[in-house]
Amino acid sequence: MTERSQVFIGGRWVTGTESRPIEVRNPATGARVGRAVLASRADVDDAVAAARESFAAGGWSGATPAHRAQVLRTAADLLEKRAAELARLITAELGCPIWLSERTHVPEPISRLRQCADLAESFEYEVRGDHSLVTREPVGVVGAITPWNGPLSMPTLTVAPALAAGCSVVLKPAPETPLTAYHLAEALMEAGLPDGVLSVLPGDRDAGTHLVEHPEVDQVAFTGGSAAGRRVLTACADRIARVTLELGGRSAAVILGDADLDHVVSGLLPQALLVNGQTGITQTRLLAPRPLAARLAEAVAEGLRAQRLGDPMDSGTTVGPMVSRRWRDRVEAYLALAREEGAQVVAEQLPAALPHGWFVAPTLLTGVDSTMRVAREEIFGPVLAIIPYDREEEAVAITNDAPAGLSGSVWSADEERALGIARRIRTGTISLNGRTQAAGELGPDALRGYLVMKSIAL
Repeated sequence: MTERSQVFIGGRWVTGTESRPIEVRNPATGARVGRAVLASRADVDDAVAAARESFAAGGWSGATPAHRAQVLRTAADLLEKRAAELARLITAELGCPIWLSERTHVPEPISRLRQCADLAESFEYEVRGDHSLVTREPVGVVGAITPWNGPLSMPTLTVAPALAAGCSVVLKPAPETPLTAYHLAEALMEAGLPDGVLSVLPGDRDAGTHLVEHPEVDQVAFTGGSAAGRRVLTACADRIARVTLELGGRSAAVILGDADLDHVVSGLLPQALLVNGQTGITQTRLLAPRPLAARLAEAVAEGLRAQRLGDPMDSGTTVGPMVSRRWRDRVEAYLALAREEGAQVVAEQLPAALPHGWFVAPTLLTGVDSTMRVAREEIFGPVLAIIPYDREEEAVAITNDAPAGLSGSVWSADEERALGIARRIRTGTISLNGRTQAAGELGPDALRGYLVMKSIAL
């Protein structure tokens, strides 16, 4: 049981101002996992003030890249020692299978801290020309708003590069999974991060809005849905603040006529059902040539029936529950909408051994066309839809008819043909035949996103 009765501001546990306690429930059983505190607007003000003061003092923003790298590496080592505990906590909060927490949700953030440490040391912060010196300096105070589907990985995706660049950070994790991010903060403080540089404030929409609109926040990094992202972008534009967005969407897998359907299903389903279908990169729109659509539907339905739905702490489970009752109800509402729109819903009955928890059976929608809401809107659950197409140009157009392209794939026996289609698809990351996608936030751009340029005339 994890009990947090205070808020984490500037590296210290303090009693918040008008903060609200919440209970965290295991989505598989409804059992109590622990308690956290939702931050108030006043808590956000205190955290931003601490971040601004620490940035101006220069203890972290003015530290050498080597020192910042050392802190990040030490924090990674500390998290690695707690890996088993963290994996269990993530699965208890989120409901994803324990093997996914052990293989991905914990190792990837640790690796990201180390990668950003390497970047901090290797990055070229100054370029001198004949008559000018161009420098890159930390942007200042970063407000980071992260979603619930990666309790450790999503915060680290922002916090690690921002800290590596020398920024101070106010992190607002989602209230659905508030507990794990505190371990990241505690590891960084134990590793030597100065007071004031990092705050962790789980909060609701009001706290997030206040952070986004705060005049002392120099940059906002937001990961979440497109509708919320639009509001964040508008708020930052109103006060001319920097902003980075990673928005969810209905990512598509384009299956060409010569693709091996057995390979498609075996490669695609694990990715489509990742975190029980609750990630922005899940490719749950399956675009298939019309003559192949029925065969693909049979193969996918068989693959879904083979999934093991159940206790996420069981190493044999492949699909766990939705993160909350509200989210389960949301997914079920989309299934009802699919029937209203004329789609066929292919799903198994939930096992009788699951009397508790917020489960949705892996589901396939057929008879779907690209104009339906269930084909266009992000359902964020274990729900796949097969959309037939007649020409490759039509498949590309359907894929690109989305507000935010985050992920995707192309499947074909001819890799050059697949590459040609991939080049025409507007999305941030895309794979051929199911190969692992590289995270777009890594590499030099990860650090560059939290630095500002200055040109000095010599």
